[in-house]
Amino acid sequence: MKKLVLINPHPIGNVGEENVSVLNQMPVNLGYLKRLTPRHWQVDIIDETQELAIDSAGNITFSGADLVGITSVSYQAHRAYQIATACKKKGIPVIMGGIHATSYPEEVAKYVDCVVTREAITIWEKILADFENGVLQKRYDGNLTPMELYRDLRSDREYLKNKYKYRYSGIITTAGCPFSCEFCSVPQFQGKKYRERPVEDVLDELESIKGQYRGLILTDENFYGHSKKSNERVRALFKGMVERGIYQNWFGFTSLNIYSDDETLEYMVRSGCVGMLIGIESINEEALKTMNKNVNLRISIEKYFEAIANIRKHGLAVWGTMVFGNDADTPETFKQVADFVLDSHVDIMTCGILCPFINTPLYHRLKSDNRLFRTNFPEDWKYYTSHHLTYILKNMSLQELIDGFQYLYDKIYATEVLRQRFQNAKDVLSKNMNAAMFAFRVNLDWQNVYQHLIQNLKALQVSGFYDRVLKLYNESERQGEKTSLTPIEVPS
Repeated sequence: MKKLVLINPHPIGNVGEENVSVLNQMPVNLGYLKRLTPRHWQVDIIDETQELAIDSAGNITFSGADLVGITSVSYQAHRAYQIATACKKKGIPVIMGGIHATSYPEEVAKYVDCVVTREAITIWEKILADFENGVLQKRYDGNLTPMELYRDLRSDREYLKNKYKYRYSGIITTAGCPFSCEFCSVPQFQGKKYRERPVEDVLDELESIKGQYRGLILTDENFYGHSKKSNERVRALFKGMVERGIYQNWFGFTSLNIYSDDETLEYMVRSGCVGMLIGIESINEEALKTMNKNVNLRISIEKYFEAIANIRKHGLAVWGTMVFGNDADTPETFKQVADFVLDSHVDIMTCGILCPFINTPLYHRLKSDNRLFRTNFPEDWKYYTSHHLTYILKNMSLQELIDGFQYLYDKIYATEVLRQRFQNAKDVLSKNMNAAMFAFRVNLDWQNVYQHLIQNLKALQVSGFYDRVLKLYNESERQGEKTSLTPIEVPS
């Protein structure tokens, strides 16, 4: 019997070692690959948020593997390469897939035996058959997964649940995103076509795992707002949960335009929904235009307050996200956002730095403008998160960025402020106290992550690195020539 080891690398650089528990979500994607693997294989999964695949000396911690598969987003890439190198020292072939492999397969190919782009689930059985026959290819280009495939396929949650402790498991009900936000990498990985699983199939899966987890995440990039037909489908899904008695604490990701659909919101709360994460991103119209966040522009910033209030009226917590560092942002932006958070009573607001994920329009714009300075790849991939600055700011200094985030922390994340916001949540979300408790727990988690972000910026300032690259950038602008800000060229 051959042995396959699937690995989710440590999220180095994302939230800080001390806050890794915030990312305590079951890697359902690896559970799908485990189920698709033929039965004559033994399959183990290593999730590095809970167990390391290599030790401090760079040696693998597992044994007996004939083949290793690694998934990775960009901020995990350097760690993934370290794991791959350790495996190859032992003569173990390595396959790597995921968003980073899809975005930059040429780099990945330098470290592994086989690169898989797009969705590996569509060609996994062929990859393993080729390996067994001694004809493993250097690269496989996956397809977009037909949603009907999930009808007879379930992630091996039982294995993962027995091996590790997770707060949340996830479930896929749709894939793809037709929107074109400047900073988002989803369309290049999952495509722009919105693909939907049949409602009854999703309900069957939800029923099979009912009550087994503290909470579920609808891992869809955006489950609402694509079309009238798709909205009717998602309403039928939540109505079906109510009719089947599938009450389960859950949250998901959606657009702000759900706010006016009272019927869907009511079914959501009755099915166990505690809240939804909504990409508000900015309260500056110019920033939204630059980010191509058209779904928010269509609603208009003036209606944000009404939208948040109506969602909360149903007993659902609103988890907003904001990014800073956009060219339209100034030091004044931080005060405006703090006022907005407190006046709108949004339950959770996670604030981060705009991140130019590889091969996104934002990445290419900043590269073209010669503003990227974290380009010592692959080591610097760990900085490509919303908790690190990777480019030259336009309308504020690094000190002003630090001061702005500190101001936000004091105004919306200080412990006493969180207590006050929790009291408001208990009052407004009284019909769904699970939502109020969910918001309070998330706020406490992200309070620490927020401090990590500020410390990252302060460390960048103390190092003097930003000042040096800023000087280089300003000199190149004056001379009308593009001078590389770091010695290693950014990938195209």
